[in-house]
Amino acid sequence: MGAVDVYNVEGGVVGSAELPTAIFELESPSEDAIYFTVKAYLTNQRQGNADTLTRAEVDRTKKKLWRQKGTGRARMGTMGSPVWVGGGVAHGPHPHGYDERVPKKVRRLALRSALTLKARDQQVRVLEDLSFDAPKTRRVVGLIRALGIHERKVLLVVGAADSNLFKSCRNLPSFNVKPVNSFSVYDVVGAQTVMFTRAALNRLSEVWGAS
Repeated sequence: MGAVDVYNVEGGVVGSAELPTAIFELESPSEDAIYFTVKAYLTNQRQGNADTLTRAEVDRTKKKLWRQKGTGRARMGTMGSPVWVGGGVAHGPHPHGYDERVPKKVRRLALRSALTLKARDQQVRVLEDLSFDAPKTRRVVGLIRALGIHERKVLLVVGAADSNLFKSCRNLPSFNVKPVNSFSVYDVVGAQTVMFTRAALNRLSEVWGAS
């Protein structure tokens, strides 16, 4: 992959940086690992709060509706039966977890594979480290316009959490900021451009490079 250009906040090239080979140059990226990791991420977002009342839980009379024989009607139980409007629900949903775990090695392989594919498609950028004294959304908008990516979904990976930077980006629906130790495969797959600050790129091998 070699070196890539490093941009400043004005969109100018100020140097170059080497992308870690172990992360951005896999010989055989695993699309299966990406699929299973993203699937598990989305599954784990489900809360599983849906709940219905069974016939034993509905507040309906338990009295037999009419006598067993002689009325010409079917034999019925109570008003709580699922065949009645307002009765219980048969086989309905109840609260439960949707937790799905993926082995650590598979998660690491998935992230490297996703970044390798982004690098091959020339969708990886590197920025000089950003620092904000106060939230300045206009400054971020100027940056992405200068880089020509204002109409793309962008993931910015930074070296450490920065509240001013996060506040500057939170009103931009297509711009996502994540620290290098907590961004996920889902974030990478959903972005059309992945940008790393120098600090994030320096920490990337430390956090995600180990086998």
